[in-house]
Amino acid sequence: MWTNKKQHTLIASMTLAACMAASSAAAEDRLDRVREKGELSVAVYRDFPPYSFAGEGGRYTGIDVDLAQALADQLGVKLILNPVTAGEDSNDDLRTYVWRGPLINGAVSDVMLHIGMDPEYVKRNDKADLFNAYQRETVAVIYHDDVISNLDSPLSLSGHKVAVENDSISDYYLSGSFNGRLASAAVRKTTVDQAVDAYLKGEVDAVMAPRGQLEGAMFRLKQTTTQHDVSEFAGLFRSSWDVGMAIKSDNPELKAALVKAMDSLRQSGKLDTLYQAYGVKRAEPKG
Repeated sequence: MWTNKKQHTLIASMTLAACMAASSAAAEDRLDRVREKGELSVAVYRDFPPYSFAGEGGRYTGIDVDLAQALADQLGVKLILNPVTAGEDSNDDLRTYVWRGPLINGAVSDVMLHIGMDPEYVKRNDKADLFNAYQRETVAVIYHDDVISNLDSPLSLSGHKVAVENDSISDYYLSGSFNGRLASAAVRKTTVDQAVDAYLKGEVDAVMAPRGQLEGAMFRLKQTTTQHDVSEFAGLFRSSWDVGMAIKSDNPELKAALVKAMDSLRQSGKLDTLYQAYGVKRAEPKG
């Protein structure tokens, strides 16, 4: 016969067991799941050459795609690539693809690549761990030196046609800097590739874009940057930034494994080789 005392003891024991199980599940590092499944899911941005884009037959390729495969190889697991669409800002991307997941269907990835590592931005994100910077990106300009003889100041672009990707940092810069004196120079294109194509056809005098995207576009269009002058703008608002990766916070073992894997790729020279395959010279992060 059950007594109230025995019932209370049983209920208390069951409650304690449930709490211990929940605590154990919460403490489980995502690396355990990666190893158990034998898979590493990696989110990369769609339509973002030379880092991640659909190549022949629609198969995704690019620097970050190859990096994702190299990381999976280092961990001894299969790569599950997850090409994703950029949201309104990177906070949306971290929420959707790293720590919470989409509101309808889908799941978070184990890691997301090509995350801007602005120090203040890193501090603000407590639900995602941003780390392992592997590239330094810089806004740059290629220009026809027979049209623009000297680009010692951004104001040298005044009166010229400068192709920029629509709604990019370069677009915002030309639109708002120097009290709008460069606004009329902007020739907006849908992609950096289109901007570079217009430049090579002589339709514009210059292109402003992140250096990696410029070099990648020139490479894909079978041009070499040695035939063109590339000039960085010192003092341009956020003209340089580190690029790294993100995982859900409180996964120290997965973080340590990814840091070790990246260190191995860097020390072996394979990381630089991944960039060179797409015509891009990797710059070491400063952060």
